[in-house]
Amino acid sequence: MTQRTGTTVAVTGGAAGLGYAIAEELVGRGRTVVLLDRDEAALDAAVTSLGAGRVEGAGADLSTVEGVRAAAEVLLARGDVAALVNNAGGWLPGEQYPEAGPDRWLAALTLNLTAPMLLTQLLWPTLAAVSGAVVNIGSSGGLGDTAYGSPEYGAAKAGLRRFTTSLAGRRDVRVMAVVPGWIGLDRGRRQWAALSPHDRAEAGPLVPPEQIASTVRRLLESGRAGEVVHMLRGDQL
Repeated sequence: MTQRTGTTVAVTGGAAGLGYAIAEELVGRGRTVVLLDRDEAALDAAVTSLGAGRVEGAGADLSTVEGVRAAAEVLLARGDVAALVNNAGGWLPGEQYPEAGPDRWLAALTLNLTAPMLLTQLLWPTLAAVSGAVVNIGSSGGLGDTAYGSPEYGAAKAGLRRFTTSLAGRRDVRVMAVVPGWIGLDRGRRQWAALSPHDRAEAGPLVPPEQIASTVRRLLESGRAGEVVHMLRGDQL
């Protein structure tokens, strides 16, 4: 497959954690990156750390449709966005479904599913003009049939994976996904360490964030439409 590159990559949730690792990988390969995040202090720190000449930050709250539309306007105004990484997501703090009220679990569904779908849709004409690409960051929480602590998050991530594969027939924009298990970031390491020895063995080693970032970069460059890469255990990579 012919390698595709673009001018600018937008990374949501890019100020810290996996989003930062993805941005670091892309900047290291010569890409210009726009980080979107609602933590503006962390955004400023990330831009400074990664290099202001190649990285820009934009405040964005993707837990509301209005926030997603505002983020899209910022990116569209640039006119040079050729790729999108839908990385922002996660459990919302506090009670989960069914104890959480509808406003809370709807916000979780918006952040983890509606935001990637809507942001991709709003950027689609711009991306299609340059044969652009989208990579969605899923989760092992959206796989399988076992009990899960946040039903709204699990349902959203399951939907995100199917959203990705449903677009396999499109050739104007390649939409792909990475589905990681527990990631070797601070929170994941704390949670993994708190497990019993048996549960740690069942979970397997944490997935290195830099390997996920490398996979995202590879998909943006040469992945095929609808491709989903599962990275569930660090010892299976």
